[in-house]
Amino acid sequence: MTIRMINSTGKRNGRFVAYEYGEDLFGTIYLDKFSGRDRSKLIDKWRLNDLGSLIRVLDLEISRREEENYERPIFA
Repeated sequence: MTIRMINSTGKRNGRFVAYEYGEDLFGTIYLDKFSGRDRSKLIDKWRLNDLGSLIRVLDLEISRREEENYERPIFA
């Protein structure tokens, strides 16, 4: 399965991050992170013991990526 997040704003338009996850032949859950524009480049690889670990890593990675270039407004 793949989760693909594409930037469609500003000067980084077209850049993406993709998370591919699944189960290999030995029953180990894997998560691979790719980044790029036209061609993807492998950034990180995880081998996880259970489904809960996969969900926690995905939640952390996606929330970090969503807030990476986000500035929170300061209310005075």
